[in-house]
Amino acid sequence: MMYPMYSFSLSLKLVFTQDTLYLHYGKQYLRDCYIEGSVDFIFGNSTALLEHCHIHCKSAGYITAQSRKSSQETTGYVFLRCVVTGNGGEQYTYLGRPWGPFGRVVFAYTYMDPCVNHVGWNNWGKTENERSACFYEYKCFGPGSCPSKRVTWARELICDEAEQFLAHGFIDPDSQRPWLAQRMAIRIPYSA
Repeated sequence: MMYPMYSFSLSLKLVFTQDTLYLHYGKQYLRDCYIEGSVDFIFGNSTALLEHCHIHCKSAGYITAQSRKSSQETTGYVFLRCVVTGNGGEQYTYLGRPWGPFGRVVFAYTYMDPCVNHVGWNNWGKTENERSACFYEYKCFGPGSCPSKRVTWARELICDEAEQFLAHGFIDPDSQRPWLAQRMAIRIPYSA
C-alpha cells in the first residue's frame, strides 16, 4: 500500500473509540481538528504536528501510542496549543504509552482537564520502555497538568530543549524545499 509522504488537514473531525487517527507514515500537520477516542486513539510512527486541536477522551485509556523504533528516527508527535478534555471524570486517561520502544510525544502549551491521570504516562507494562521512550511536556496547564506527580521517566522540557518542537520546522525542516509553507498559503474552501 502506498501512503502519502505529507498530509495537511484543517478542521477535521474524527470520532471513534480505539485507533481513531492512524499517523503511520510520512509527515502530517493537523490544525483546528477535533479528535475523540479512548484507547491509543492517536497512533503510528509518523512525524506529526497537531496544532490548536481539541483532544476529547471518552473513557479510560491512552491518548497516544507512538511507535518510533529507534532513537535515530526523527518521528514523533507534537501537540502544540491544544486542549485535552474528558467526560467529567477525574484521572482516567493517560497522555500516552510507547507502542514502539522509543515512542516520542510532546505536549506543549496544552490545557489538560482533570481526566488526565496525574502520573501522565504509561510504560505499556514494560519497564525497559522507561529507558527509551521520550515523553515530554512543556508549559502545559490546567488541573490535569501535574509536573510534580508525573512518572520519573517523563520530563518537563526546558526552553532550549523545547524549541525544536515548537515550530513548523519539526515537520518541515528543509527551508529550501518546504512542503508545509506552500500548503498553508493555499486558500482552503469552507465547503467542497
